[in-house]
Amino acid sequence: MMTSDSTIIISYRRIFVYLLIIPALWFALFFVYPTLYAFVSLVSFEAISSVLSSSTIWRVVWFTTWQAVVSTCITLAVALPVTWTISRFTFPGARWVRGIISTPFVLPTVVVAGAVMSLLPLNYQFGVQGIIIAHVLFNIAVVIRIVGSRWSMIPHDAVRAAATLGASPMQTFLTVTLPQLRQSIINAATIIFLFTFTSFGVVIVLGGIRLRTIEVEVYTYAIRLGQFDTAMTLALLQIIVISAVLILTSFTLQKTAGTANVVAKPLPLAQHPRHRYTIAAIAYVTALIVAAPFLSLLVRSFRVGNSWALSGWRNLWNGSLERVGLDVPAIVMRSLWFAFLSALIAVPLGYIVAAASVYLRKMRVPLLVLSSLPLVISAVTLGFGIIVAFDSSPIDWRGKTWLLPIIHSLIALPIIVHLLVPALRTLPQSQRDAASTLGATPLRVWWSIDVRQMRSAITSAGAISFAVSIGEFGATSFLTRSSTTTLPIAIGQLFGRPGTLLQNSGYALAALLAIITGAVMSRA
Repeated sequence: MMTSDSTIIISYRRIFVYLLIIPALWFALFFVYPTLYAFVSLVSFEAISSVLSSSTIWRVVWFTTWQAVVSTCITLAVALPVTWTISRFTFPGARWVRGIISTPFVLPTVVVAGAVMSLLPLNYQFGVQGIIIAHVLFNIAVVIRIVGSRWSMIPHDAVRAAATLGASPMQTFLTVTLPQLRQSIINAATIIFLFTFTSFGVVIVLGGIRLRTIEVEVYTYAIRLGQFDTAMTLALLQIIVISAVLILTSFTLQKTAGTANVVAKPLPLAQHPRHRYTIAAIAYVTALIVAAPFLSLLVRSFRVGNSWALSGWRNLWNGSLERVGLDVPAIVMRSLWFAFLSALIAVPLGYIVAAASVYLRKMRVPLLVLSSLPLVISAVTLGFGIIVAFDSSPIDWRGKTWLLPIIHSLIALPIIVHLLVPALRTLPQSQRDAASTLGATPLRVWWSIDVRQMRSAITSAGAISFAVSIGEFGATSFLTRSSTTTLPIAIGQLFGRPGTLLQNSGYALAALLAIITGAVMSRA
């Protein structure tokens, strides 16, 4: 526990006040300036009037909203039963079930979309069904992580007492369990709604030419139609909706009564004899359903028509795709290099922000709010702001290759900060004080105690930053050129072109990206 008069903590505060200038300038230049510049210079009364009077745009807004609501509701319906089994019981293979169900969340959206497309019949590959299925697969892990952690704290005795008094399982859930889960369910639903409302990669791949979200319309008006004012007005409309949802849920959570956190260890299935087969079936069937599209993706990468073939994989490396402008070996190496640079930038800057939020108590809330803005301002909006703001001297940078890993690191920053803050808070202050008393300098204390004990968290932050970069699709779709194409962009291009061989190569490249992401996240 930190003490306010600790000598080493006072030294840390002085150091991180100055170090904080580095991420502040970086954040202001590459995030605040381009987004504000785009809004101020492009949003006008005429653009707002044009957008609000367009029936086409209102249809897009309606589709964006209802598909996000439906995706959120279906995700909760699918995820809550398996969250119950994982958080309340232990059974053979429980760890594998959790891992399989959580995997889609760390995969690039274009891979998830490609997996769903590989499983659906040809007539249903481009439509709302595929979009919602992909959203559900992607977001089940959100419910398991947020609701499951709270569910595991509800004492088993409280549930048993209700059953002993004659309450049915449904009555027990509604009167005992649900009141204690309400806040976490609202949190999870809010995050899922935001992810699905701002969906881009999934809709680009599975929406075809008919279905478009606001995020896709921003891209369409900016890149394909060149109507920058309309695109930025749509982005502003999206931010207003997101902010309204966040304010509404914050108000709802303030009305929710809190409960004491009590750790309750999961029970072996043998202690639940009446429903143990149902519990096991829920877990295994859900894991199978989640895994099916990705197994199908791998199978489809080896299928050409009705026969088995390696041509999809061979085309990735033999130069056959260069005729459509894709040099896959170069794209793979470029994506890996961008991801490495992104981690190299994001982890130190994220560490500084996280440490400053821990040691500079008065700045904690502002730092955490500001560092979370890349989650509120979508990647597509950020990418659009970059191409508008960095288009004239002295910062004519929008065509620069080095800009991509910087933008990727910005998108990864909120995740890194929220990962490192809890780890920093658990560091033993007594060891720091002892080292300082023995004459160690603040730098020596930081290196010997902080860095060594946070090695696992820092490694996880690096792996997550790497995975975010290698799978980023939204901002990259604005900034990429033929010489800077990344893996997700190449996959999107292959899925969007007609021809069995190109589709087959798209499945193979998506499978390759899934394998790379899985290998990286195994270190997280």
